[in-house]
Amino acid sequence: MLSQDFHRLSGIRARVILFEAAPRLLMQFTPNLSARAADDLRGLGVEIRTDTKVTDIQLGTVYLGGEAIQAETVIWAAGVAATPVARWLGVVPAHGGRVRVDSDLRVPGHPSIHVIGDAALAFNDAGEPLPGLAPVAKQEGRYVARAIRQRLGGAWPEAPPFRYRDYGTLATIGRGKAVAEYGPVHLGGFLAWVAWAVAQIFFLIGFRNRI
Repeated sequence: MLSQDFHRLSGIRARVILFEAAPRLLMQFTPNLSARAADDLRGLGVEIRTDTKVTDIQLGTVYLGGEAIQAETVIWAAGVAATPVARWLGVVPAHGGRVRVDSDLRVPGHPSIHVIGDAALAFNDAGEPLPGLAPVAKQEGRYVARAIRQRLGGAWPEAPPFRYRDYGTLATIGRGKAVAEYGPVHLGGFLAWVAWAVAQIFFLIGFRNRI
C-alpha cells in the first residue's frame, strides 16, 4: 500500500506498529466493528499490539515500560490532556483534566458557567460519558447558545437537559476500507468507506469544494 500511495517508497520495506493502551481498537465502536478494523489493518501489513501503553518517546525510540522499540518515525494519535479549564475555574478536574458538568452543561456550583466540547465531561441518558468529538461539541454549542440567548431575554430560566443525538460514527482505515455504525446498522469495508467519503464531502463548505 505504501508503494501504491507513495511512489518514492517503492521497493523500500517499512514496518508499521500500532500500539493501543485499550484492550481493542476503536473502543467507541462495537466489538465486531473493532475486530473488522483490526483485520483490515493487519491486511495492510500493520502490526497491532493492544493493552500496551507507551510510557516515553525519545529521539528514535519508543518505550513501552521496560521495552524499547527503535523507530525513525513516531506518530502520536492518542489525544492530549484537556485545556486546564478546571484549574482556571478552581474545580476538581475529572478524567483527562475535563470539567464535570450537569445535565444542562453548567458547572456544579457555578450556574453562570457552561463548559462544552472536549473540555467538558458530560453524560448521556444512560450515564455514559459523551465522547470528545466534533459532533458532540457542535450540538453542545448550539444548546448553550440558545440557553444563554433565551436566559438573557428573560425566558427559559431552567434549560431542559442536553441530549446528544447520535447520527452515527465513522472511521476510515485505508483506501476502500472503513467502519460505520448507525445505531443497529453496522457497516464495514467498501460500503462503510463510501459512507465515510459522502459524510466528509457533505460537511465541506461550499458547492465547489464538494464537487
